[in-house]
Amino acid sequence: MKKKGFWGAVLSALFVILYYGGVLILLAGEPDIPGWARVLLYALPIGVCGVTALVLVQRIRELNSDETDDLDKY
Repeated sequence: MKKKGFWGAVLSALFVILYYGGVLILLAGEPDIPGWARVLLYALPIGVCGVTALVLVQRIRELNSDETDDLDKY
């Protein structure tokens, strides 16, 4: 497994999850947002965090499989 690729993927996913988690926490403190808008505004950060976690798992599996990275060719 490439350690550089592993830590890069983990750190970038961590930053994205922390950022959107912070946005979610800030939105939770706003009392004047209507209910329907609150659902929409909560769905985006939660969705981004979920997709980021799934992409991180896929990237770790790819690194563990020792497949050659196509980007190394360029």
